Amino acid sequence: MPVRIVTDSTCDLPPETARALGVSVVPLNVFFGEERLRDGLDIDAPSFYRRLVVSRDLPRTSQPPAEAFKQVYQSLSFETADIVSLHLSSRLSGTLNSASVARDQVQKDGLHIELIDSYTASLGLGLVVREAARAAAGGANLQDVIAVARHAMDRVNVYVLVDTLEYLQRGGRIGRASSLLGSVLSIKPIIGIQGGEVVPFDRVRTRSKAIERLYELATDDGAARAIYVASTDHQPEATAFAARLRPVLSHTDIQTADIGPTVGVYTGPNALGVAILHGD
Repeated sequence: MPVRIVTDSTCDLPPETARALGVSVVPLNVFFGEERLRDGLDIDAPSFYRRLVVSRDLPRTSQPPAEAFKQVYQSLSFETADIVSLHLSSRLSGTLNSASVARDQVQKDGLHIELIDSYTASLGLGLVVREAARAAAGGANLQDVIAVARHAMDRVNVYVLVDTLEYLQRGGRIGRASSLLGSVLSIKPIIGIQGGEVVPFDRVRTRSKAIERLYELATDDGAARAIYVASTDHQPEATAFAARLRPVLSHTDIQTADIGPTVGVYTGPNALGVAILHGD
């Protein structure tokens, strides 16, 4: 029986990609006031950003309940004895803890559920999940799938140009990027994820120059294996950016995706990012 892969909605993989890979995605929750919406099920990225820009109050997020993971694990237990459950950084969310509680509730003889803290988020997590799922689909055993996932974690970088740090600060996820607060208004911050938390990477004076900096980061490794270009509410900008990369990185798999609702609560609108899986 093949190894099955479980992740959470912060991976931001396009739904069709997750389905094609046989990946089970457990949604986090986004709240507008008291209204609870499951990321990717009750609300998609375009609908979320339309609401975000007119909302008087910042939406909030919560991890999936353990019951959501329990249901997925129980369902998969009829198909496989081995599950690898890959999730966003435990320093950014309690999602991994919910998965751990669920694992303890469904654990039984012959079923192994390996939990992995990716120490990243969004399409950085998505790239790790994609590598693991491809290995599983190719017939790799449990230990080999785990090894592929951990090797991918060591080779992933995420950089995001945000229009403002307000959303990260108000959402309590700003981490070490707080050092960028107080910059003059014309500064466009580029943040990254390091050691599982948000960190400052660069500050650039204009958006056009910040996009050029992202281009430099994306093309610095001419042997990158895969790149996701992700945006919040400006998909044409991401599409144009990816099109610009392809002639330069002809051997790199370059795709575009949305930054989903859960992550978008903290990036805010007008964000553009790249997730890079470096070569071996």
